[in-house]
Amino acid sequence: MLDDFLNQLRDNPRLRWGVALIIGIFWLYAILLLRDSLQEQQQQHRAAAQSLARLRAQLAQPEWTARVTPAKVMAVQLEGQLWQATTSGLAQAAFQDRLNSIMVKAGVTRPQITVTVVDEAVANSPNQNQDSGTTTPADLWKIRAKLDFDFSAATLLDFLNRIENNDKQIIVGTLNVRKEPAAHVEMELVGYFQKQATPAAKPYNQLAPL
Repeated sequence: MLDDFLNQLRDNPRLRWGVALIIGIFWLYAILLLRDSLQEQQQQHRAAAQSLARLRAQLAQPEWTARVTPAKVMAVQLEGQLWQATTSGLAQAAFQDRLNSIMVKAGVTRPQITVTVVDEAVANSPNQNQDSGTTTPADLWKIRAKLDFDFSAATLLDFLNRIENNDKQIIVGTLNVRKEPAAHVEMELVGYFQKQATPAAKPYNQLAPL
């Protein structure tokens, strides 16, 4: 079969031109593929070189080292605004006690307060997807307080001012003033408590002193 094809190729000029054209097309296609691969490698190399140059330029800037100390100071300040508690129950009690104290100082009348741990409330709620938009870090408790008290512009401003100036961060989630059945304020406040390890009990020495 191969001999017949070679004989036809030798005796038929048009066949020779056709074979040569096919070989030329494959050769051109291979060159195009090689060129595309080379261009892609050059682009990747150029992008890597640019990224490396930008990184070296950033590392060479002296302000990066100057920013380290202020960033550490800010981190310490922010962490200092977090509440501390060893259990979620103590966190709720501490948050409620502080809010009660602030309401008394602001002259709030007929206050009502409900304090819950957000994660526990969500886990036990049939509509738990409503609060799934935010996730509390594992080392924090998110404590929510719902307040209801009589409305007075002066009292409300004093209360908000004391909340803002509190040594521990208290976040105002919602604030509504209702007119019916009587003018009253509905608020949601949030505090973040850093989980503290429970102090280990000292071992009891049963031996009597000599």
